[in-house]
Amino acid sequence: MIRATEEFRRAMNWAHTWLGVALGGVLFAVFWMGSLTVFDSEIDRWMIPETRVAPSEQAVSYDRLLALMPKAAVGSDYVNFVAPEERSRTVTLFYRGADGTFHDFHLDPVTGQEIGVTDSLAGTGFIYPFHHTLTIYWASLGMWIVGFAALAMLILLVSGLYIHRKIIAEFFVFRPRRKTRRATLDLHNLSSLVGLPFYFLITFSGLLTFGFYYLPWGVAEPFGGDTDALYAETAGAFQPGDRTGRPASLASVDAMKQEAESLWSSEEGVKVEANIIRVLNHDDESAVVYFRNTFPKDRVVLSEYVAVFDGASGKLLQNFSLPPIGHASAWVQGAHFMQFDHWPLRWLYFLGGLGGCVMIATGLLFWLKSREGKLAANSIEYRLVEALTIGSVTGIIVATGAFLVANRLLPHDAFFLGEGRAELEVQVFWLSWLAALIHATLLRDRSWKQQCLLIAALAFSAVMLNALTTGDHIFAALAGGQWGVAGMDGILMLAALSAIWSANKLASKTNADNFATLAPVE
Repeated sequence: MIRATEEFRRAMNWAHTWLGVALGGVLFAVFWMGSLTVFDSEIDRWMIPETRVAPSEQAVSYDRLLALMPKAAVGSDYVNFVAPEERSRTVTLFYRGADGTFHDFHLDPVTGQEIGVTDSLAGTGFIYPFHHTLTIYWASLGMWIVGFAALAMLILLVSGLYIHRKIIAEFFVFRPRRKTRRATLDLHNLSSLVGLPFYFLITFSGLLTFGFYYLPWGVAEPFGGDTDALYAETAGAFQPGDRTGRPASLASVDAMKQEAESLWSSEEGVKVEANIIRVLNHDDESAVVYFRNTFPKDRVVLSEYVAVFDGASGKLLQNFSLPPIGHASAWVQGAHFMQFDHWPLRWLYFLGGLGGCVMIATGLLFWLKSREGKLAANSIEYRLVEALTIGSVTGIIVATGAFLVANRLLPHDAFFLGEGRAELEVQVFWLSWLAALIHATLLRDRSWKQQCLLIAALAFSAVMLNALTTGDHIFAALAGGQWGVAGMDGILMLAALSAIWSANKLASKTNADNFATLAPVE
């Protein structure tokens, strides 16, 4: 019995080690971008300065917005408004053009006029989708890679609990002045245990949220494989009829919105607001108007209600509320997306994500330090993991800093090799990450210090460039109530100082016993 237990423990240790080594780089990237996604709207306002509008107490008139929307959107089969809120103060308009491509605009919530903005994917357009797709869209490959990595993460968490027998004792043990290998393992264990509930929640909820994509046939099986019926039953999806070709004016969308919110609020006993307003088959007799409370601000559950109205008459066609099982699923999804208003919890999510980065980075570092005597320093295996570790940890942070600096440096009309400004920012990110990986491969241990100094330089540069190009330095942002912009500058300054401190601790290979102090600054 004892022998079988030890063999099982060794098997778990093998799985924990090699899953971590093989997928550590992907997991670090997902946790890093996931941490930034917690403040995606704030990153948007920092990278797109024109959206730093003052909050308004005046109710948005969607009748006015529809009357003033771009001519190209008139008659579109899909016109979508995202309502303003504290973290994102403009109205966002999406519409599908005649060629099937989507276009988006920022509108002033009071006047309804279009706001000319910096062309940037920023947080919600690049960092958020990177978190779950790696922006590899061919055959949904990136989503599958992230899904496999998330499944591996659950195995890593369970196997880690089984491997470490003295969990309570390890929670209170961190010896930063011990040998590099010991200090790194202590920090790996500590960061794993402190954030363990969060890691389980965020990993499991991510897999559940995208279960429709990973196992669509299984989820749709109770509906005879009909995914349209599945989404209609579980999410209130509504399919409008075909366009008739007969023009028709819309009834008051503001009145429909008020009716929808009144219906929902009477069910809840508190005010429920619609923040997605969608017109399907606009400017046609078959038009319908669709309302959803996608991101409630006062509770975790996502998309509890949907109301659909006939566009021409304003008659209610559908009033959908989530079934009990839908509420359970929507709560898990809401816990993952963290779009509700709770700033202390938002900061805990951010710190929890960075804690995951520490856990993954120290796991990779421990593998390297524990094999220095077992593998030749120049062996292919060692050098590969070493380069991937440095490129995955400091490399992606360098790339993120370069992404922010490029946002402030590129001209508004930048265009190169068929790529517009927003795409060029993304290319800077990828090229910087590739350069960091090559740098790590060539300079090895020395690249830690150099990349930390580069992170500091990029972070300081981003803060200075924001002040120079927008005038919203940290004190001006605070005075103007731009807390998100000031917060971005503050975090960048802290990141720069932490990177300088780390570079000092990682001075050279001869000072390798200080290596373990890298992780706390992530």
